[in-house]
Amino acid sequence: MSRPLPARAARLGLYVLLAALSAGFLFPFYWLAVSALKSQGEIFAMPPAWLPIPPRWENFADIYRETNIVRAFLNSVIIAAGHVTLALLLCSLGGFAFAKYPGAPGARKLFAFVLGTMMIPGAVTLIPTFIVLTKLHMVNTYWALIVPGAAHAFGIFWMRQYVASHVPDDLLQAARIDGCSEFGIYWHVVLPIARPALAALGIMLLIGTWNNLMMAFLLLRTPEMQTLPLLMYLLQGETRTPFGMLMAGGLLTVVPMVIAFLLFQRQFIAGITAGAVKA
Repeated sequence: MSRPLPARAARLGLYVLLAALSAGFLFPFYWLAVSALKSQGEIFAMPPAWLPIPPRWENFADIYRETNIVRAFLNSVIIAAGHVTLALLLCSLGGFAFAKYPGAPGARKLFAFVLGTMMIPGAVTLIPTFIVLTKLHMVNTYWALIVPGAAHAFGIFWMRQYVASHVPDDLLQAARIDGCSEFGIYWHVVLPIARPALAALGIMLLIGTWNNLMMAFLLLRTPEMQTLPLLMYLLQGETRTPFGMLMAGGLLTVVPMVIAFLLFQRQFIAGITAGAVKA
């Protein structure tokens, strides 16, 4: 049975609205990609050129030749992978403990304290973090950006809410009857069930770590340790900024995040919509 004309018109209008919104969200990425193939003059030309004719691939060759972008990319990958892996392990362990051991001594007060730390601005902890990392001789190392913030308060809260609402106590009790240890329950029972929440949290942590400029600028001292955001920031000169190279580097910085989201978008959406923050 065909839909009534008003319903079809409303549906068409919704599609048009969503297409317009999608175009608005995608335009900055399109302009970044187009500008990466333009010369300095073409980037600021008025009226703007919507397509680079001819495309200037020299921007990518210039940034490869004049900067250590390969090493910066490798540094970003190592730091992001290390931080996300450590954070997912600690946050899922903390979330599992708070969700399934609420009767432990001081559990409620400790959970309230963890939530309270979310109200502390990150800028307040910059100097104490720098002092601690200096005392531990971790400045200008990968660990300086991997370890701080790994036990993230929001991540613990996120995993606690998901585990509490999606992992039944009867399943854990059955695993104990079968002789599974508490860590075995966490590893073999809880983690497979919590995979959507882990994927969603991992994407959020990955974006934050990959784009972390402030901590990289503060803690990484040598060119060999620079990350991609720090390299892009240092490309900006006081008198002249090579915007063609900057756009090419920005495109190379954004592409891995887009690929990561496309690979894990199903798990990300499932983690967001499956009631992960349900009380």
